[in-house]
Amino acid sequence: MPPLRLLFVVVLYAALLAACGKPALPTAPLGDHAALERLAGAYKQTLQDVPTAPRAMRPAGRLLFVEQVFRGAGYDYAATLAALAEGLDAGDKNQRDLAGLVLLPFVGLSDAALGEVLSGDRLRHARQLRLRLKQ
Repeated sequence: MPPLRLLFVVVLYAALLAACGKPALPTAPLGDHAALERLAGAYKQTLQDVPTAPRAMRPAGRLLFVEQVFRGAGYDYAATLAALAEGLDAGDKNQRDLAGLVLLPFVGLSDAALGEVLSGDRLRHARQLRLRLKQ
């Protein structure tokens, strides 16, 4: 019988291989009303799994909640944040609504506090999106 440690390594390796084989989720299509509807459905579903309203959560909890909403709708949160930061059309109501959901975790946070929740590209994209929405 193989040692428990070896068995653990084999199972971990198999899990990593399985995860690598999964395709990455796409960016939520910007300006697409159907995508917003999917996200709204995922929001309602995810809301049933949490004990408190997202706005009552701490920023890190809100971020996890919104990431789960995006996964539930079949989209990648970080990729959508990046796409909006780089190409937001502030005149498009659907894009503004999508940006509102993407930025929900950071409502009420100062720019300095944003750095306590995010880092790297995500932080840069969140700051860039906030600036685009202020214009």
